[in-house]
Amino acid sequence: MNTQHFSRIAVLATVLCFVACTKDEPAAKAEVATAQETKKLSVPLKDGRTHIARAINALSRTSAASQASFLNRVTQILTPDDAYVNSTRLMDLSVLTSHYVTGSVEDKRLKLTFTDSVMMMPGYPNGWTALWNSKPFVEQDAPDVLYTQQRNRLTIQLSKYVETFGFELAPNLYDAYAFTVGFYDSKENPPVATLTQSAATPMGAKLFAVKSKRPFNVIEISFNGDNDGANQPYGFAIANIRYILCKDDAD
Repeated sequence: MNTQHFSRIAVLATVLCFVACTKDEPAAKAEVATAQETKKLSVPLKDGRTHIARAINALSRTSAASQASFLNRVTQILTPDDAYVNSTRLMDLSVLTSHYVTGSVEDKRLKLTFTDSVMMMPGYPNGWTALWNSKPFVEQDAPDVLYTQQRNRLTIQLSKYVETFGFELAPNLYDAYAFTVGFYDSKENPPVATLTQSAATPMGAKLFAVKSKRPFNVIEISFNGDNDGANQPYGFAIANIRYILCKDDAD
């Protein structure tokens, strides 16, 4: 068999391969296009959507384990046990009108000012339409919440320094997402502490709380991911905000 014959065979094989690949390509694309699932939202979006469809491989699958970064002598509080609940002061959200939008909340000792307005919503089923979680992970399964109205970041400025601060958090979209919370002294850097852990909806709210020997007065909450597109939590809610003022500011 001569060299010219070999060349003709090679060209023919290349053409057949191209035809086969081209023929299969639409099927592959169709398979990817149908690999989607629809996730429910606890709170409908401003455009009226109650569900989000997205590619399955784009889901934010995260570990439920907490990763804590402490640059000082700080203790992470993992669950709202009796010691935590009995030693802290609860910011009472029930005094706010249902679905009231505000830039701050306060009691007689401390004021919390938010970078963006939040909405007070009663717990399941009359406001936040998903069950929160159950003990020992949270204090109750349907607490009043502050909802970020689709925003995936929130900064809280405290009117006084605290040594302990915590809250429970859950995403709006029914899935698990990793959030990072930084606890800062506004006069210094780096943060006193950062916590990263996964929280889910429904029944997957988590406590983000620390006790520190170094006081702090700013809390930054952020979703660990792309804030655009379907692969985001479309906002989150926080509940059961608790604190201990520094001794210098305590009554």
